[in-house]
Amino acid sequence: MRRWPAVLKVLNETKPADKRVRVYGTVVSVEQDNGKIIIDDGSGSKSVFFNSIEMIERLESYKPGVQVTVIGWAGESGIDGEILRRVKGFEPENYKNILEVWKNVWSKTERSELVSQSD
Repeated sequence: MRRWPAVLKVLNETKPADKRVRVYGTVVSVEQDNGKIIIDDGSGSKSVFFNSIEMIERLESYKPGVQVTVIGWAGESGIDGEILRRVKGFEPENYKNILEVWKNVWSKTERSELVSQSD
C-alpha cells in the first residue's frame, strides 16, 4: 500500500492544505498524558498529537532538548503525528538556510518548465 508523500516543511509554514508533512525540530515539552509534544524548528513551534497507544507510551523517552523528525498530517491545531524519530546534528539556522535554497531552486525549476511548455 502506498502512502501519501510527506512534504518537507518548516513549522510556521505548515497548513492543512499540505496534507502529510515532514518537519524537524527540537522538543520543547512533552505531555504524555495527552499524547502531545511541542517542537520548535527556529521558525516557530507546533503541537504534535499522537493517537496510537504505542506512540504515546514511547513519548516518555523524549525529553525537552531532544532533536526529532516528525511525519504526520498537518491540521489547524498542529500535526497529527504518525512517525517520531530522534535525529542528531539538527541546527535550526542551517535548516532554514537549506530550505530557502531548496525553495529558490524549486521555483526556478517550475518557471523553466512553464517557459518550455509555452514554446
